Amino acid sequence: MHRLPIIGKILMRMERRFQRGLGPSGGMAAALLTAGGLSASPLDREYPIRGEVANAFQKSQTPPASPEESALKEVDLAREWDFDQNLNLSAEGLFTSDFQVTQYTLQYGHDYEATQWDFGLTYDTYDIDIRSPEDPFFEEASAKEDRKMVQLNLTQPLNNRLTWQGQTGYYDGFQNFRMLWLRDYYRQVYSIDGYPDVSPRGYQLGTQLRWEYLPASGYLEANFSYYKDWIAPSAELVGPDSLELGRGVIDSFAYRVASENVLSPRLRSLLEIQMTDTMAREKRWGVQGSLNAALGESLVLRAQGGWVTENPASEVEGSKEFKACFVGATLEYNWTDAWLVNVFGRYYCDTGEFQNSLAASNAPPGLKSYQVGLGTRWVGEKASVKITAGPYFTRYEAVDNDADFFKDLYKSRDWAAVQFAFSMQF
Repeated sequence: MHRLPIIGKILMRMERRFQRGLGPSGGMAAALLTAGGLSASPLDREYPIRGEVANAFQKSQTPPASPEESALKEVDLAREWDFDQNLNLSAEGLFTSDFQVTQYTLQYGHDYEATQWDFGLTYDTYDIDIRSPEDPFFEEASAKEDRKMVQLNLTQPLNNRLTWQGQTGYYDGFQNFRMLWLRDYYRQVYSIDGYPDVSPRGYQLGTQLRWEYLPASGYLEANFSYYKDWIAPSAELVGPDSLELGRGVIDSFAYRVASENVLSPRLRSLLEIQMTDTMAREKRWGVQGSLNAALGESLVLRAQGGWVTENPASEVEGSKEFKACFVGATLEYNWTDAWLVNVFGRYYCDTGEFQNSLAASNAPPGLKSYQVGLGTRWVGEKASVKITAGPYFTRYEAVDNDADFFKDLYKSRDWAAVQFAFSMQF
């Protein structure tokens, strides 16, 4: 579909508003000056990372349990109790001058003989400033929203080698702060044109089989997941009386196979292949691997890497193939019997995301991000505490001319990232 240039969109909105007795503050001259670029926008504003990068906030990019985490979940048959319990608490945040994002998680797990289940609660908060100086009809605003999420997992051995796991979850609220930014922008700009009031939410269903094909050293997993999301649709004025809305409901299917192996007493690996099939889009393929290596009696290296690709759907005019890659590593030193310290670094890059809701100009441009940090862990007999902190840098490519209204959304930014986690078994 042919899209109107930026100046055409502004003039069409002006005509619609003047017909209804409305107009931008400062009159038509001010609107035209802004549209023509004579009213310069500040360059020191920043936009937060998108969910593709902050993978702890997004289901499609949440990595599976590491080999270490998987080992910790094995049933301890030497315990005298008939059941075991575990409690996990965490708090983390990303902070910059105009965006603050936090996440709080509580998870309780219960093991009775061979049956395991865990229940999790997650609470996210978004506090953002919304600016679009290139759009004369948008007034700067602030927004605060939250997201509440529940998840339940059940694990049951089918025999000595085969284990089944089922998962279900539900959330209410925006998946990430970018979606909140876009919803408030569209709601203000297109309020007189009938932009709908939406309540983002979604649910997940999943199942997994885990086969121990080599005793205590080789595991094969197969997963299937279904996601249904109600989202805030994109919007574009394509005619004097015509507001085009993007999709408001998204269905996705994810298929994953993984192989986890103990290669030697000092090496453990995990290799995964995943395919995600989202409605009205081509299939997205991804490969991810991790390696845990004991470099000495007190030194451990954990390394990860991955690659993702997706071709654009046929109706997305002018879109290019999406490609993404990431690498990361953590080096941890056992300082004393109970204290460990670590240093870590991560790198991510992509060629620019697709817009899930409308084939318009608000999709994110290409991105490169970098993170470094320091952390410490205390490990006791039945409890552990972890703290990490460090800077996080996001660097976006220049937005397309048709996306001038979203320049402030897709600006490079410097973030502070912090995390606290507590775990206890009893």
